[in-house]
Amino acid sequence: MKLWRVVREKKYLLRIFLWINCMILLILLSFSSLIYVNVEKNVFQSEYEGSQKLLSQMKYNIDYLDTMISKLTFSTYGNNDVKALMYLNDEETYDHMNTINKLNATVVANYPFVQSVYVYNNHKKLYYSTFGELYHKDAELDKVLAESPHITPLKAIVRKMQTGGSSAKPTYDTVLSYVMFENVDEKGVMDGAIILNVKLDWLVDNIRTINQFDSRTQSDLYILDNKNQFIETDTTPLIADKASAVTIKQAFETSVSQDRMHAGEPAGFYESKVNGEKFIVSYIYLENTGWTLLEAKPYKEVYANLRQLLDTILLITGAVFVGALLLTLSVSRGIYRPVRRLMEQTSLGGSGRDGFLKPGVKDEFSYLTEVYRKSREQLYEYNLEKNNNTSIMKIYFLKKLMSDSYSMNAAEFEDVLRLLNDALTKDKPFLICVLRIDEYKKFLSHKSLAERELLRFAIANVTTDAISQMGMVAQTVDMKDDSFTILLNTAEGQADSVEHVEQALREAQNYIEKHYHISFSATVSNVITEYTAIAAAYNETLSNSSYRYVFGTKSVITQVHIDENTGSLDVEQVLALVSKFTDAVPKGHAIKTEERLRDVFAHIRKLDYGSIMLVSMQVVHHLKKTIFEMNRTSKEPIAVPARLMSRELYEEETIEQFEGLLLEAVRAIHSEGEEKGIQGNQVVADTIKEIIDSNYFDSSLSAASISEMMRLPAYKLSKISKIHLGMSIPEYINQVKLHKAVEWMENSKLSIQEIMQRVGVENESYFYKLFKAKFGMTPREYMAKRMR
Repeated sequence: MKLWRVVREKKYLLRIFLWINCMILLILLSFSSLIYVNVEKNVFQSEYEGSQKLLSQMKYNIDYLDTMISKLTFSTYGNNDVKALMYLNDEETYDHMNTINKLNATVVANYPFVQSVYVYNNHKKLYYSTFGELYHKDAELDKVLAESPHITPLKAIVRKMQTGGSSAKPTYDTVLSYVMFENVDEKGVMDGAIILNVKLDWLVDNIRTINQFDSRTQSDLYILDNKNQFIETDTTPLIADKASAVTIKQAFETSVSQDRMHAGEPAGFYESKVNGEKFIVSYIYLENTGWTLLEAKPYKEVYANLRQLLDTILLITGAVFVGALLLTLSVSRGIYRPVRRLMEQTSLGGSGRDGFLKPGVKDEFSYLTEVYRKSREQLYEYNLEKNNNTSIMKIYFLKKLMSDSYSMNAAEFEDVLRLLNDALTKDKPFLICVLRIDEYKKFLSHKSLAERELLRFAIANVTTDAISQMGMVAQTVDMKDDSFTILLNTAEGQADSVEHVEQALREAQNYIEKHYHISFSATVSNVITEYTAIAAAYNETLSNSSYRYVFGTKSVITQVHIDENTGSLDVEQVLALVSKFTDAVPKGHAIKTEERLRDVFAHIRKLDYGSIMLVSMQVVHHLKKTIFEMNRTSKEPIAVPARLMSRELYEEETIEQFEGLLLEAVRAIHSEGEEKGIQGNQVVADTIKEIIDSNYFDSSLSAASISEMMRLPAYKLSKISKIHLGMSIPEYINQVKLHKAVEWMENSKLSIQEIMQRVGVENESYFYKLFKAKFGMTPREYMAKRMR
């Protein structure tokens, strides 16, 4: 339990230690693996290239010997004495016997690789041989020839040949037989042939000697014939009886496709396992003989040096990692030391000897985070309580000054100033500023208490600093609502102090908006020379701050600005403009109505604040009244926009926002009226179309008769027809009459005059004129064309 407590209390230290060591180990393993893989690749490539060079040289030597033996066989076959013996029908003579002796003396004796020479005579079905008896019987050769009747001339045949022993216990050697013949009889048997038998063991020994094949490498060389069978170079023991050789051959047959070798990939390598031991096998294909050479090397021998290198790499990696562990332990303790010291200082008693992690705390940092959170909450509560008490007192003294300055004597005034800010003095003129946070409802809903307190402090502090940089002494008091009050002394001899304060306030506004993303508006009083006038000046400044409604957010308002903005208009003149606006609403001219509304608000802005609010309320009242009057005569009622009925309309901070809401309401009214008008016009157009389609045969049907029938003005019906039918009423009437006439022409045998009567056209020339203009031909031409 004690060990677990130590581990738990130093979890962060262990985490540092483990992370650093994991990174070091990962880097070491990555570099070691990279080195080993590259070395292994190079060693393997070098071994493979060496094996391929050896096998290629062996291939060259075998091909050379094969060519030499083939030429020797061919030249022997061309000897006239040999041919005479090959096709002899009579009894042999001395000369014939001497031919065999000559072959023995010239071929067998001069070429050590030649074991014997046979001359085959098909007439006598026997072999004349230089080996053994003259009339030689070779059962193994007969067996090979019987199994493969279609033998390719001068193609080496690997076979067994009895070279000694008795008939009961014969001894055999492996030889290569080169058969040369030209013709075969009707049974497919060669009529005469020369057979050269070559010692295979001599061939292999010479190949080994020529290529300096080192047997100490424990490499094994195997030769496979064209049927992938071992060519036995030694009868004791047989290669085919060795399990390792058989496994290597099976792996060759499985891993290497003969088709692939014949298609241009005659060399390569593969891996094989024999009794758990891994072998690297290189191979090369001999095109002339159809053989395949295999060289098998034990993996452990090929990579003996590589394994030693791997052991060295692992040893070095382990040594470096152990050194890194010791170094990491020292570094981790150095990194952890400040954390440990901080935890000891924050733990009970300041020592931390009894442990400091409580149940539920994960590690040291979660413990420190919890300590910090609690400390911050306690400090915040303490500062909030302290600041609240200080602010309460300052608000009290400021309110006392703003309400009772006219009744204070000099001593009382100086006492209040000292309690507010001992740098203020009654010997210098005063200015009062009222700051108001813009969009205060949004400020309250989107900010937490801590954020609001921080932003309020920033506004007060930044504004005070900006004014102080102008050489003025200022005291800012947070009134705990949407406003701040600033009492300040102007600088000595500063006649334009209001302009300087205005400049400082704008700088403070820009800074607050840029860094804190909120804005405030400010109102500045005139210069106060007598302290007894401070209360009156404050009330006037507070009242002037309402002009933010006119000047907008982030404005700096002075009495000069208010006087410049307020014109000579009175309320009655503006109300007359309101009447013109409300008169324009029912007429449905959206653009003209919006222009009238903008003109109304342009004049409202020039009124005093009280009149502005009064006239604004009148605008809303008259607009709602106009909508109610429009609904008395409208077939479909126009809904009063919800914004006009909402109390929030009068809670907007600026007249610009108020005007924007009214513009939206007016647009909604016109949009709804236009939509209903469009729907009504579509009904009228559909009715016109239905009347014409049902009464086209009436010769008195016209735009005037339809207007009288529908009790609507003819000009209005014509306008609706062009919009919704795409043509005037007379044009549509004629179109319907002509289409009906065409229907009668195509579906009846009526005359043109009868058709005219049925579609309500009395004038024949007029009918012909309309028909040709519509269809490009006269009615008679149309009927004649239809008859064809």
